[in-house]
Order: sequence, then C-alpha cells, then structure tokens
Amino acid sequence: MATVYKPRIGGPSFLERSTANSPDLEVWAGASLVAVTSGTYTLTDSAGATVETGSVSVSGSVASYTWTPGGGESLGLGYMEEWALSTSGGALPVFRRPAVICLRRPWPPLTNADILVRQPKLTDYPTGQTSWDPQIDDAWSVISGRVVNLAHAHPDEVLNTWAFRELCMLLALSYIYELRATYVTGDAQDQADDFRRRWEQEWERAHFDLDTDRDGLVEQRGRGGERVQHPRTSQRAW
Repeated sequence: MATVYKPRIGGPSFLERSTANSPDLEVWAGASLVAVTSGTYTLTDSAGATVETGSVSVSGSVASYTWTPGGGESLGLGYMEEWALSTSGGALPVFRRPAVICLRRPWPPLTNADILVRQPKLTDYPTGQTSWDPQIDDAWSVISGRVVNLAHAHPDEVLNTWAFRELCMLLALSYIYELRATYVTGDAQDQADDFRRRWEQEWERAHFDLDTDRDGLVEQRGRGGERVQHPRTSQRAW
C-alpha cells in the first residue's frame, strides 16, 4: 500500500512585504515526521507565473525557505506555494499551499501567560508539553479559517486585531479542557463544552474592521460571519 503523506497545513502562508519571511512545512506519514533532506520552494502568482523559487533549508526534518517580497509585489490573494521535497529514499509528492502577500502578518493574539492569568491553576501540562502553545496555535488556525469561510476575509485584512483575543482565549480553553478530560478526573469535559458555547456566542458578537484592499483604511465591517458595508467607507482605523 502506498504511503499516505500528510503536509501540516493550518492555513495560507502570510508573507509580509519588505520583510524576511521563512515559511516552513512539516510532512508526516502516520505518526512519524518524514525525514526531508532537500527540496525546492516555488511561489507563483494568480496567473501561474513564478514569483520566487529556490532551494529549501532543512532543520530537524522540516523544510523552510527564506524570502523577502519586494515593495513592488502585489498585495493580496492568488499566490500559491509549491513544495517539491525529497527524502533519502526519493522525491515526495509536490505539496501546495495558498499564500497571501500582506503589509503586516497576522499573529496569534494570545500567550501561555494570558491563559494562566485567566486560569492560574492550569499548570498541570500533559506529558511532553511545557505550555499550552499547541492549543493556542490550533485555536488561532481555526479562527483564521473561520474568518476566511464566514467573514469572507483574511486575518491580515482585520485592523481591529484585538477582536481576536477573546475568541482565541475561549477556543484555546475549550481545547485545553478537552485534553485535560483525558488525564484528570472531574468536570473537564463539561468545562470544555461550556467554553465552546461561549466561543460561538463571542463569534456572533465580534466585529471586524476590514481593510479589503490592504491600504490601511477600513472599507467594510464583518460581524458574526456576515460582511456589511462600513458606515464610513475608507475611515482610517488606528
């Protein structure tokens, strides 16, 4: 039976213009990280023209590529990464991931310290973890995907980035308590379910001021997964 390879893709790559970016890609087979040894990274635009290409660097079996998009690169969607990677046994399938060239890359708005401020007793990390960063990263990936699918925007278009913080907090706590339910007794699963419900409610209340053409001005506002015209088109938001 042919090996099933699984690239770890949580969403599009956000490549910040005029800044060195180092997108990377993990490839898994079953429960094992594939030992990538070399490969080529290629970025194409919406017309299929090559924007950037070169040999990847490999550290700890994970391929990465460092590149600085020039100030003249068009902002927005339509870009596609291709990762043509190899192991000591030969070439892997070519993996593709959408990319966005943006003015400012969006970052997770939450830290492990924030979790502990809200829930000080959450220091009983599961075996192999020293923080709740994996759950925070997973929550951020899901929220970013929901912004794309329901608000019809990308996280780098959101100017009032503080709107993400409580969303990320509630969803991360849901994931944390789901995990704790597997190794502690008590009501961890009930708490996980409660945080998930609160996350859904917070999503319905959330407003996103959207810079849809990435010029630093608010063009539209998204709320609860629905985009509406901003009452003052091209209002600058700080």
